[in-house]
Amino acid sequence: MSTATICARPRFASGNNAVFSPSPRWLVVAIGVVVGVVFFIAGHNLRTSLAEAYTQNAEDMEITAEGGNALRRVAFLVLGVGGALLLVTGKQPLYVDPLLAGSLALLLGLTGISFVWADEPGMCLRRLVTLVCSCTAAAGIARTLTLRDINWLAVWVFGSLAVIGVLTEIGLGTFRPWASDYRFAGTVHPNTQGPALATLCLAAFGLAREGGRRRAWLWFVFAIAFGLLLLTKSRTTTAAILVSLASVQVIRSPLASKCAGIFAGGWLAALALWLIWICGIDPISDFRDALLLGRAEESDTLSGRAFIWPEVVSFASERFWLGYGYESFWTPGRIETISDKLGWGLREAHNAYLEMWLSLGAIGVGLCLLVASVALAAGVRGWRQTGQSVYALPIGLVVFGLINAGLESGMVAVSELVPFVLGCCLLRMALFRDCGGRNDEQS
Repeated sequence: MSTATICARPRFASGNNAVFSPSPRWLVVAIGVVVGVVFFIAGHNLRTSLAEAYTQNAEDMEITAEGGNALRRVAFLVLGVGGALLLVTGKQPLYVDPLLAGSLALLLGLTGISFVWADEPGMCLRRLVTLVCSCTAAAGIARTLTLRDINWLAVWVFGSLAVIGVLTEIGLGTFRPWASDYRFAGTVHPNTQGPALATLCLAAFGLAREGGRRRAWLWFVFAIAFGLLLLTKSRTTTAAILVSLASVQVIRSPLASKCAGIFAGGWLAALALWLIWICGIDPISDFRDALLLGRAEESDTLSGRAFIWPEVVSFASERFWLGYGYESFWTPGRIETISDKLGWGLREAHNAYLEMWLSLGAIGVGLCLLVASVALAAGVRGWRQTGQSVYALPIGLVVFGLINAGLESGMVAVSELVPFVLGCCLLRMALFRDCGGRNDEQS
């Protein structure tokens, strides 16, 4: 049976290989504008770079936890309605990956029923409404846009937000990349800006590998995004994106090339260490600050995380298996209690695994890891079957997320744009899948 028959009425076909053509440019732009505006309203602030430590104080965090923002709720409702329209009007037939779709269904099912045992039902319900809106929008985008379109969506949305961030800092006089204590924040915390720029790097990388007349421009975007990422001085994000890019390269390389690369890398590392030694340079003292992006003074306590995690684990162990309900742990009372103990404002665990443990317990953490492993397998399989380099985005984001989750919470936050884009990719692979060979038609 041909691929065209299996994929059922493709919009573009060549021989026996069926490939869904890119959506109209105006539709991608319209979706990008809506997504960008909604998530800007949800989590961005033009004065972030002026705030102490780029974040709210404990009192502001408690106010946010109590009721949230009415404008933000309206924005997510608009996103959900738009996604529902895309889902209903989309013409792409279902092409279900049972393992990926099933693991996602289990995780989302546990999230939904966590309302039953939630410590704060009202808070849990509000977060679940936001999650439903986000999932509906992600499903609608997954049905309407190809994986290549989603890569372009990521480039334009994250690129635009980065430009807004740079212009905002220039306008406020806080854009000082030459200063030793400078961290690029733009309109969000540097640790949130880092994953956004990493996603931009992965999307530009995948599209550039596809070739076409915009290849040089995409490599330029990649270079600028990576430079801004370094300016955030987010060490976890920098390490995670490097590992992600390396993983993407390894996946597509033949076995002989992989072995040769490992062998050559080992010899180059040994040669570099030898040269450093004969030049009388102490790599421990001379390179430590560079490797830690100028933040060596914070490394011993992982920027305070060594104090945060014991406090959080003590709460998580009290509800080991099922947690406190979806995003229902950080109540105003607990924010005040933990912030008072630590001496600074805190409303997240700075570890996505701990955050998931607090929300959905050990079962939720296990299901999350199951989704990640199945998604990786589906992404690798899809890339090998189609030859499309745009699979670098979902594969790279999963690898990135697994590493970044060790020191940050953003990859499981419902109001963050990076997990939303990853969700679009995963739902595309789980339910609607691109088929056939490489699509050389350029946006």
